[in-house]
Amino acid sequence: MALFKENLEALVYLLIISAGLYLLNKLISAIFGKSKKITLKQKMIVNFSLKIGTVLIVVFFVIEGFPVISLIDPTYTAVFTGAISTAIAFASSGIFANFFSGIIMMLIRPFEIDDLVKIEGDKGIIRAINITKLKLETFDNIIIEKSNAQVLSSKIVNYTIKLGKKKTLEDFKKKILAPQDIGFKGIYEDLSSSKNEFEDNLKKAYESFSTKYYPKLYNFTFRMAFPYRGFRVIIDKVAELCASYQEKNIFRIKPQFDIVDYNISIAVKFRLLTFNAQKIFEFQPKFADDVFNIIHTYKIS
Repeated sequence: MALFKENLEALVYLLIISAGLYLLNKLISAIFGKSKKITLKQKMIVNFSLKIGTVLIVVFFVIEGFPVISLIDPTYTAVFTGAISTAIAFASSGIFANFFSGIIMMLIRPFEIDDLVKIEGDKGIIRAINITKLKLETFDNIIIEKSNAQVLSSKIVNYTIKLGKKKTLEDFKKKILAPQDIGFKGIYEDLSSSKNEFEDNLKKAYESFSTKYYPKLYNFTFRMAFPYRGFRVIIDKVAELCASYQEKNIFRIKPQFDIVDYNISIAVKFRLLTFNAQKIFEFQPKFADDVFNIIHTYKIS
C-alpha cells in the first residue's frame, strides 16, 4: 500500500522533502567546510554520505509514496528493485571504487590541474585528472598514476593558493601567510631576514600585478635537520644563500626559514613563494642541496 492516497499529494510531499534535503545538504556542507578541526578526508566522506542518503530517501519515497507504482506489474517492480540493489552492490565493490571516488573529488575539488600538492608522501604537480585516476609529476620528472580511491584515502597537502581577485595589501598578506604558518616560532632576526624586509618583499609582489586577478601562488614548505654544533655559523651561511637567490630573482620572494622544533637536532622549516610552479621543480632540489652542503661544510665535529 502506498504512503499517500493521491499521486498529486505524493508529488507535493516529494518536492517538499527534496527541497528540505537539498537545503540540509547545503547547510551541513557549509558548516563542515568552515570547520578547521575536520580533515579534508572526513569532509569528503560526510558530503558523499549525505548525497547517497539523499538519493536513497528520494528513491524510497518514489517507490513507496506514489499510488501509481502499486499498479505496475509486481514482476517489473521486482526487476526495478533488483536493479537498484545490483547498482548499490557494484558501487560498494572495488570495481567501481575509483569511479565513485572520482565523483567525490569532482564535488569537493581538493585540487586542480597544475596545483602543487603532496599526496601521501609524493610531492609534485597535478598533470591530469579523470574519473578514475590522476597523474602526478614529481620533482624528479617521474609521472605517477594514482587511483582516485587511493587518493581519497590519503593525506593531501595542497601548496597552491588561489588568491582570486586583487584587493588590498592586507588581504594579499593574509591569504599568503594563513595556510602554512602554524608552528612558526620566530627565528632570531639576526639569523634570518628581518620582518620589515619580508614585508617589503610582499609589498613588491603585490604591486607587481596590474591585473584584477592574481595567478596561482605556490607556497611550498619543507624541513631540514640542523646540528647544534656550529649552528650559528651554518645558519648565517644559509641566510647568505637565501640572499643570493633573491639577487638572482629566482623566486618571487626571498626564501624564508624558521626554527620549528628542537630534538636530537634543530628542525628548520623553509618556505619558497613563487607564482611559477616550474621554478619549484627546477630550483627547490638545488636549494635544498645547497643548504645540505653548507651544513656538512661548516658543522663542527
